[in-house]
Amino acid sequence: MNYKLNSSVSRRRYALTMLFITILFVSMITLFYSALRNETRQRIIKTGELNTVRQARQIDKYLSSGTDAIRLACYSIDNMIREGLSQEEISNYIFNQSAAVVNITSGNTKGLYGKIREDYITTTGWTPGPDFIPEERPWYIDARANIGRVAVVDPYIDANTGNVMISLSKTLCDAKSVIAMDLSLDYLQKITEDVASYSESDIELIIDRRYNVIAHSDRTQIGENYFAETGTLGKELVEKLRKTDADSFSLKYKDEEYIVYRATTAEDWESISIYNATSVFGHMRKNLFLVMIAMLLVICMLFLIAFYSNMETKHMRQLESDIIEKENRIGEISKVAFRDALTGVGSHAALDEMADEIRNDIKNGNKSIAVLMMDINNLKFINDTCGHDKGDDYICGCCKMISDTFTHSPVFRIGGDEFVAVLRNTDYDNRAALVETLESDLDVSYNQTDKDPWERYSVSVGISDYTDGDKTLDDILKRADNEMYISKQKFRKKYGFYRKDEVNQ
Repeated sequence: MNYKLNSSVSRRRYALTMLFITILFVSMITLFYSALRNETRQRIIKTGELNTVRQARQIDKYLSSGTDAIRLACYSIDNMIREGLSQEEISNYIFNQSAAVVNITSGNTKGLYGKIREDYITTTGWTPGPDFIPEERPWYIDARANIGRVAVVDPYIDANTGNVMISLSKTLCDAKSVIAMDLSLDYLQKITEDVASYSESDIELIIDRRYNVIAHSDRTQIGENYFAETGTLGKELVEKLRKTDADSFSLKYKDEEYIVYRATTAEDWESISIYNATSVFGHMRKNLFLVMIAMLLVICMLFLIAFYSNMETKHMRQLESDIIEKENRIGEISKVAFRDALTGVGSHAALDEMADEIRNDIKNGNKSIAVLMMDINNLKFINDTCGHDKGDDYICGCCKMISDTFTHSPVFRIGGDEFVAVLRNTDYDNRAALVETLESDLDVSYNQTDKDPWERYSVSVGISDYTDGDKTLDDILKRADNEMYISKQKFRKKYGFYRKDEVNQ
């Protein structure tokens, strides 16, 4: 009687144990699936971030070439107006300057035009009709509404070429004259198509502040206004953009799940990367179901084995060992992800990690922070003339000079030719002297004409300190990037776009 009772109790214990193990494994698999899904989503977001942020910077740089050209022309024309030069002298200058503007913008504009005093002057070859009134044109109206700044007129599609264009214009010192230029955005379309060709995203696009499509990986979408559409993916995207300020978000449309990442440019345009995650997550759910079925079969087999033996303890120890090994592997993979393979300094992912640390420092009142944005000069020239191997040597040499200067600060490589250093503590206190030392050493290196081109290092440097109102590393980084751009312009003004002494050899 007691034997039967003990046997019954033993079977119930085995059943409860196996039920507990089943629930445990199902829970673990579910948690693993959730973690894997989140990791996949973060990987997609990171790819979208890299695409859109890089694209946004290229947009800003491209537009800056046009705005800089307008400012330069305005500076000279303003002086001519103040000095009372004749209309003919001003017109001759505009025609001569247009050739330089076309060259600066790589042929993406036809030249300058505008209303100077009482006359309309154009170098584009277009002849206005008798009913043409400059004062009624958007480029003139926007310039007058933004006196002191370069006005960026909303994009439009050129009826003759089908290209997306914008107008850049600025009011002159007499407050009634305006100089302008039309800038083709076909370059941005090429950038968008290039990004779409090598990235994992399904859609890459740029929209302006009125949700007009400026560039799209599908050229047929150029010129569409997504805000005015009904029942389309573009409309759903716009509605989501208007509801959230988040950089990334999920979007569902017709049973499809998309992951979207956005980056805003200086002109409030949006660079957007869209990834259709439906199939990825669908495969993950299918695999989860198959794994759970397989795991249940395994547990049933273990139940039969455990009924006659004590193997389950050994099995659990093996599982524990496997989990530890996987965790160690994940740790090693993380270390590799945070280190740039070429230079050995921190990677873009490592900088993102530090961004969280800096955000916490700012919240806690630790605001002694400065950020350097550095861009290697003439890398394209080295790659094109000496080969990419020498280009890599050139990158490593520049990186070493940066790291040797800021010995107490982390250095990150965030792009092919871009580096960032975050200065705190001792390097922050001595930042002015350190930057001066770096620029002096770089100047000496660049002018050592007896060395090979890839051994003459040159880097444009921009630095910015924390200021009141900064909340994130990006706030400081944007100003440092602007300062770096000014430094690069000075370098190009002094030495040109390429090494003239090398070109002449």
